[in-house]
Amino acid sequence: MKRILIITLTGLLIVGCHSKKETSNEDIFYVQTQKIKRKDLKNEIIIAATLKAMDEAVIYPRTNGKLIKNLVREGDRIKKDEPVALIKKDEVGVVYEPAPVPSTLDGYVGRVYQDAGADVNPQTPIALIVSQDYLRLQADIPEKYLGDINLGQKIYVKVEAYPDKIFWGKIDKISPVVDKVSRTFLVEAVFDNKENILKSGMTAETHIILSEAKNALSVPISAVVYRDNKPYVYIADRENNIAIEKQVVLGLKNTDYIEVKNLKEGTEIITVGLYGIKDKSSIKIVNSGE
Repeated sequence: MKRILIITLTGLLIVGCHSKKETSNEDIFYVQTQKIKRKDLKNEIIIAATLKAMDEAVIYPRTNGKLIKNLVREGDRIKKDEPVALIKKDEVGVVYEPAPVPSTLDGYVGRVYQDAGADVNPQTPIALIVSQDYLRLQADIPEKYLGDINLGQKIYVKVEAYPDKIFWGKIDKISPVVDKVSRTFLVEAVFDNKENILKSGMTAETHIILSEAKNALSVPISAVVYRDNKPYVYIADRENNIAIEKQVVLGLKNTDYIEVKNLKEGTEIITVGLYGIKDKSSIKIVNSGE
C-alpha cells in the first residue's frame, strides 16, 4: 500500500511539473495596436506630368533688319497686337521708320530671345508669349484604367513650389486609342489659373480620383492578414491579454488605409507583431496609438 501511494504521488509531481513547463513556454506575441477610426479615403492614380499654357506663340518679325529695342520683359502682361520689339529695316539709300513686331495673342511674355542690335529676319524668334489663364496637362495613363476615366472627372495636382496647395481641374479629353508600345492612353485636363500661380512647364504630381469614401471606418493595410484568400484582423482583448481573430468585409483603400465595413469605431486592433499570430494567442501590448 505504501509503495502504491509513493508511485501515485511521484506521478502527480511529474504531471504537475510537465504542465508548469508547458505554461511557461507558451508563446507570447509582443504587439502594437491602433484603434479603428474614420477617414476620408480616395482611390486614385498618381503620376508625374507637365503643365503647359493653353496657348503659346513664338513671335517673329515680318522683315529683315536690326532689332533696335525690346519693348517687353519676361513676365510682362501683353495684349494681342501690342508690339514686343522694334525692327529697323536695312536697305541702302532708304530710311524706314522702325517697324513694330506685334504679339499674336493675349498673355504673358515667357521669353525674350534677342538683344538690341541683333540682326533678324522672318525666321528669327523675338519673344515667346504664353496665355496661361488656363493651363492644360497631358498624362499617359496605363490601359487598365481606361474604364475608370471619364470626361469631367476631378483631377488635382501638387507642385514643389507650393507644397501646401492643391490645384483642381477636370479631364476634358480622352484619347480613343492605346499606344501599342507603352500600353497607355492620353488624357488631357484643364486648370483655371487666373491668379497666375502655376507656370507653364512646371512638373506636377498628378492625382486622378477614381472613387471616394467619406468618413469611412479604416484600418492600416498592414493590419489585414489573409488566410485562404479571406481577410482577417486581430482585435486586442486587453482584459484577457489575447488576440481575437475577426473576418472583415473590406471596402475602398488607398496606399496606407483600407475601409472595414463590419467593425465598430474605436475597436482596438493589432497592427504590428502579426507574424505567426492565431486566434486566442497570448499578447503583450508594447505600444498603442489612436
